[in-house]
Amino acid sequence: MVLARGSGGRPFEILALAAGLYGTAGLLSGAFVGWAVATAIAAVPGGWRALREDRDLDGRAAAALLGIAAAALVMAAGAGAAHGLFVAEMASRKLAVIATAGLALAFFPVAALAGVACARLVARRTRHLPAPPGLGATGLLLVGFATAGMLAFVAALSRADWRVLDLGPLWSALAALLLTAGHAIFWYGSTPGQRLRARLPRRGVRVGVAVAVLTLLVLGSQIGETSPSYAAITDASWGLRLALKVARHLTDRDHDGYSALFGGGDCDDSRADVFPGAEDIPGDGIDQDCQGGDALAASAEPAPANTPAAPARHGTFSGNILIIAIDALRADRLGVAGYGRPPGHSLTPTLDALAQRGARFTHVWAQAPNTPRSFPSLVTSRYPSEIAWQKQSLNYSNLLPSNHTFFEPLAAAGLRPIGIFSHFFFTADRGISKGFAEWSDDGAKSIADSNKDIASPRIVPRVIARLRKAAQTGERFVLWTHLFEPHSSYMEHPEFPTSLSGVQGLEEKYDYEIAFADLWAGKIIKTLEETKLDHNTAVVVFGDHGEAWGEHKRYFHGQDLTEEQLRVPLLVVVPGQKPVVVDDEVGLIDLGPTLVDLVSAAPLPSFHGRSLLPAIEGKSLPSRAIFAELLPSTATPSHEVTMIDGGKKLTHKISERRWELFDLANDPRQQKNLADQPASRALLDELRAKLVRFEERKRQD
Repeated sequence: MVLARGSGGRPFEILALAAGLYGTAGLLSGAFVGWAVATAIAAVPGGWRALREDRDLDGRAAAALLGIAAAALVMAAGAGAAHGLFVAEMASRKLAVIATAGLALAFFPVAALAGVACARLVARRTRHLPAPPGLGATGLLLVGFATAGMLAFVAALSRADWRVLDLGPLWSALAALLLTAGHAIFWYGSTPGQRLRARLPRRGVRVGVAVAVLTLLVLGSQIGETSPSYAAITDASWGLRLALKVARHLTDRDHDGYSALFGGGDCDDSRADVFPGAEDIPGDGIDQDCQGGDALAASAEPAPANTPAAPARHGTFSGNILIIAIDALRADRLGVAGYGRPPGHSLTPTLDALAQRGARFTHVWAQAPNTPRSFPSLVTSRYPSEIAWQKQSLNYSNLLPSNHTFFEPLAAAGLRPIGIFSHFFFTADRGISKGFAEWSDDGAKSIADSNKDIASPRIVPRVIARLRKAAQTGERFVLWTHLFEPHSSYMEHPEFPTSLSGVQGLEEKYDYEIAFADLWAGKIIKTLEETKLDHNTAVVVFGDHGEAWGEHKRYFHGQDLTEEQLRVPLLVVVPGQKPVVVDDEVGLIDLGPTLVDLVSAAPLPSFHGRSLLPAIEGKSLPSRAIFAELLPSTATPSHEVTMIDGGKKLTHKISERRWELFDLANDPRQQKNLADQPASRALLDELRAKLVRFEERKRQD
């Protein structure tokens, strides 16, 4: 599979890794299964033959199996209920693991009693169970349990839509089971196999196979991290990438998440503070991030890559600001971007009309591919790794009070910051509410319930009421709200009936969720017009991240830094400014400084974005690199950093020890990796130096 579909993989290295890792797993699992089966058969007086011939013994064994099944069902039901009530709400992965183990122990006595009771109840009735020749009642139950397990597995996949899941490891396991079955049938069920088995020195064959597998395992573990075979395995294998991940985990001696073997990239596996992606302390003589040298000391380092390109210009706008964030909105879904469902029919008439009235930015990247990293980056105008988190590894970590948001200087300039939300992420204690005079999150659902929530009908009326109040009082405001609908799980709406199924059906529902959000955004815009607030209110609309639809074998968002997960729309409509289409490369990190500049407020020293006001006024922006980060968390352990600079995109997949280079001007879907091409070596080295400089900068200042 990898040799046929992978690009650039070296045959011997891939075969060594496959044979070594799969072979070792096979040896260990074969030894365990053999021991377990032998132990089980030995526990039955007379073995399997006695079960087939002795009806009473067969009945007692069948009763015991039914008792075990009953105990397992009680354990499963109890664990599932407890997880839904308690464990799923825990933010700490460690506490969740401890709680799960504790609940399992708590349910064990109940499950054991249920199992014993069931076994005693059916013991007298097992004679009535069917007992096919050769199987007996016990064998028939085993076959029935296996079939039920397979059906339950299929049912579970059908609820999650198996087409969007990574089933590679499962297909590999199925292939291994089929090969094992064929192997057993040949050696034990066929005459040629039995004759050959009688002639072969079985002990010698076993030792020879074990030595060969272990030799290949050792050779595979020494393959350098820069080998293209790892990229081929990641892109094209079924289960080998999982086996490789497990091998790296098991050989991580200092438990920092990286191994010095199997291309893990740890340059010092005896120190937990040295690993790819670590913060490199400049000038201490230690290469903490394994980039090939110590980071430069601040005095010797050029101007940081995240320094604003130019000071704020100080605009003259004296009106209000309305900010509408739409979750998971891809840049290419707007009608003005050429998209329609059906073709020619825009999903976003409200946003299209705004784009015709103001500045539409066509090349905008979020600084993270998920909400809990993107919004904090937006409001602080800092990259995710620069933010002071309560605990960075959490999926939804709070921000520490030392962070500052762009709403603080807006408040100092005389605007009243108002936040109106209804989502679990926007609780007042999250930290992004700093600087707000009003903050409401009424009706917010739990994490689990929010994914099936339809929140706009609950949020928008509150926004409308607050706008009408502001129009009556004449107060100056900056109001921020968030429409969640395009986020999975996608809900159906009577206004936009769906007709497709499978992955196409999911994408259709996603599109119509965008149409639904646009419909409710239109009610807000209509309120501005009815109250005459549109004459002195700047309107900003953006998506916090994108959504993947299989472009890189990923679906939804939060897994990587590909274009479909990072590219978002950004519309800025300022009364009195002419419509303009801006093709300059910008980031959401620039929105805060832009709005602060728009109202002549003083920018915060902590801002690392720049003002886009010149572009809104029709002028060009100085060229500047845009960065984005995928920080490791309990939900997504991967660590990636990317840079877009002059139409070129360089991604450092730190967890995979891999670099990818794309020419977005000619390859906007980022399908052709140029990093390994000799013609791109000079460009790769130039961009890599800039990206490493960004990674090794001082994180918090």
